[in-house]
Amino acid sequence: MIATAVAAASPLFWKGGSLTLSEAAALRDAGEVARQIASGADPNVAYPLRPGVLAASTLTPLEAAVGSRRAEIVDLLLMHGATVDAAGWQRLHCFAVRTGASDVVGMLDRYKPADAPSSCEGVSMPF
Repeated sequence: MIATAVAAASPLFWKGGSLTLSEAAALRDAGEVARQIASGADPNVAYPLRPGVLAASTLTPLEAAVGSRRAEIVDLLLMHGATVDAAGWQRLHCFAVRTGASDVVGMLDRYKPADAPSSCEGVSMPF
């Protein structure tokens, strides 16, 4: 009976096993994000996402954090090795604007490269 209640409370995508760094970022699991980075996971690599986490099959941890509107995870990733150039910042910024995540936009603005354009015209979105 207890196992049934636990299974019913679990997200639909969850089938057990370890999270990828991008899944941990999308799910606001700051502890798992920090643990994986400390264990050598690269915060600049795209990782697979299980169906149901986000509407994409592969994203970088920053894309996953922005897509799931997780400003605190964006900050954590950028403080612990995630890098973003002008074009990457513009893409993430426009993605955050598109999702209506003003707190994520504000967080990304703290890390804006000096040469990054703010225009979203012609910028492609991860999903």
